[in-house]
Amino acid sequence: MSRHLKFLAWLGVGLFGDALVPGRVFAHTPDVKPATVWSSWSAEPIVLLLLVASGALYLIGVRRLWKAAAVGAGVRRWEACAFLGGWTTLLVALVSPLHALGSVLFSAHMTQHELLISLAAPLLVLGRPLIPFLWALPEEWRRNARDWTRIRAIAAGWRFLTLPSIAFALHAIALWTWHLPRLYQATLTSDVMHSLQHASFLSTALLFWWTVLAARGGEFRRGMAVFYLFATVLQTGALGALITFSGTLWYPAYAATTAPWGLSPIEDQQLGGLIMWIPGSLAYVIAALTIFAAWLRESELRAAQRQRTLFAARAAVLIAAFLSLTGCDRASGDQGHMISNADAGRGRAAIRRYGCGSCHSIPGITGAGGLVGPPLGQIASRVYIAGVLPNEPENMIRWIQNPPAVDEKTAMPNMGVTARDARDIAAYLYTLR
Repeated sequence: MSRHLKFLAWLGVGLFGDALVPGRVFAHTPDVKPATVWSSWSAEPIVLLLLVASGALYLIGVRRLWKAAAVGAGVRRWEACAFLGGWTTLLVALVSPLHALGSVLFSAHMTQHELLISLAAPLLVLGRPLIPFLWALPEEWRRNARDWTRIRAIAAGWRFLTLPSIAFALHAIALWTWHLPRLYQATLTSDVMHSLQHASFLSTALLFWWTVLAARGGEFRRGMAVFYLFATVLQTGALGALITFSGTLWYPAYAATTAPWGLSPIEDQQLGGLIMWIPGSLAYVIAALTIFAAWLRESELRAAQRQRTLFAARAAVLIAAFLSLTGCDRASGDQGHMISNADAGRGRAAIRRYGCGSCHSIPGITGAGGLVGPPLGQIASRVYIAGVLPNEPENMIRWIQNPPAVDEKTAMPNMGVTARDARDIAAYLYTLR
């Protein structure tokens, strides 16, 4: 699947109209009081409509995908739960009384922003909604969307925006700029400015999280992701600390609205700064530690893989010598027998279970008529796998298990294929001559 379309799809639909709809989508209600706060829901028709529409698209797409392949194919269960979590977080941030409470308490407004930036954005990214969204659309629309992502200008622009340094800089600029007193004050009195604020917060957060969570291109990419996550912790923490320890009221609009809630304006400001400083940094820390742990595991696996590869290379030399003596043709598609402990019949079942047919046309697999990826007919006779690896059994197994580890620009995701299933799938693919 194209990474360009993947991000733009959930950026356009995932915003749910939050920051793109002017007018009174973000209108504040300064008269909200403790006695009336639980009745202060923001029932903006456009926001609700887009929330419902995006949720329905996702559910329809997942249902069609899982019905065509298998439950968990294309979009795993935990990824669907992540999207649901992000969708629910947006509902809380934009529709619940928290939205209205942000008009009278800076701390509530900061909580709303942290929900958008540190919780909703990463969950939406992890939810991988592109696949369900596409499956919810007519097939012709899917083809058009794929062609659209191949436009050179769009591809070049996306590569630039997803540079870790650019995504980090845009996210930091949005956070610091909109917390400048004059601009922040403007968002409390102008719906347009408030819309722009939320748009920049959520869009740059989605871009940043997309960049760091998609860092599967080896040690350098993972190292950069960890670096920029901790750099974000430092810069957001610094802003939160400045707000917390300042003895001056940054946003005078809250001077007359905090008393009914038992807080002085300065106390409310300090609480808001703490929310940005500590809970707001937690998501970045967790993500950095998770990626770092995966990085260490990959390093250990890579060392073991090098040993296995060395052994396999020596064995391959002996096999190649034997085949050359016996006149066998390696490109004839009879490499399946070279994969030990593999079974083509099990491989056919695994292909259906992982939903490979949702993206590829695969002979012999019922319903495998996907148009997103290349057709796999006669793959055993091809010289290269995905245009980057010599067509050999170990390379085929390696590609099936983790395509992004081989080619970070590939649109084929890591489907979590087990080592045994990868060997079985490879054995079946080598029957396709």
